[in-house]
Amino acid sequence: MSDGWGTGNGWGGPNGPQPAGQPQTGPDWAALAEQHDQEQRRRRQRRVVGGAVAATLVIGGLTATAVAVTGGKPSPAAAGDARPSPASDSPTALAFGGSSETPSPTASALPSQSASTSASPGASASASRSASAKATGKPGGASAAPSVPAGPPDPLTVISAAATDTAPLDPAGLFSSTTLTVNGKTWTRVATGSADPCWNATTGHLGDPVTAQGCRAMLRATYTSGTSAVTIGVAVFDAKANADAAAAGHKGQVQGLVPAGSTSFCTTEGCPGTHGAIGRYTVYTVSGTTKPGGNATDATATAAGAGFASYAQSQLLARGRR
Repeated sequence: MSDGWGTGNGWGGPNGPQPAGQPQTGPDWAALAEQHDQEQRRRRQRRVVGGAVAATLVIGGLTATAVAVTGGKPSPAAAGDARPSPASDSPTALAFGGSSETPSPTASALPSQSASTSASPGASASASRSASAKATGKPGGASAAPSVPAGPPDPLTVISAAATDTAPLDPAGLFSSTTLTVNGKTWTRVATGSADPCWNATTGHLGDPVTAQGCRAMLRATYTSGTSAVTIGVAVFDAKANADAAAAGHKGQVQGLVPAGSTSFCTTEGCPGTHGAIGRYTVYTVSGTTKPGGNATDATATAAGAGFASYAQSQLLARGRR
């Protein structure tokens, strides 16, 4: 066995202690163990820090998403219960005004669709038109036009047929004025009468046309002013056509009417007169004098004839207004 620096069983072997005075060149196992422990601790710290950062990022992302969905404000439920309130999330509760103890952030932050619609002028106008249409039963709120009552019938139409001209008819009622003013003179009614058949009150063949058209009666009245006298005669027919035909075939004249015992006048043909038709009637006048002499002409009476004819026509039209 050598005691030198060889490789035998002496101190120079690789596994043997180093000679005195030389530094030890083998690994420092204690330092390596300490280094390994430090690295393990650093790895554990990095894993903890990384997990915390990841959790923070996840929470931040969820919070940002919740803020975006709820209109910029976090849900009150996030501070306590993370589960959303069923009543708050229900669109039915929002649309129909349903209530909830925890109102939805959307409902509190923004006006509901139903509120916006009710505030719209167009919607209000549409609702008003709809209500008006329901009240009136017609679209647009047009109310039914009120019925206009029919006006009074035309008097001339009424007196043109016996079926419609039914008011009482007699000489005293037709010539109801006991005095009249014609051409500035006062005339007084002195006699009234009715002839049937009609030709009994006519002369000069006036009876021919009136009889041919079915004259029902000849109504007469005489007015005098001094010795001037005018007799009005009205022939009554069933229809306007008969009266028009009788007037078209006119000839002769109506006879003057006087009270019993008075001097007659114009009982024969030759006195001035007028004639015409209105409705179902023909109207005649004859003018003369109560002086003896029969058919003597009287200027005052002749001038008044047309005025008395107009009076008779107005009285006949008055029948149509009754």
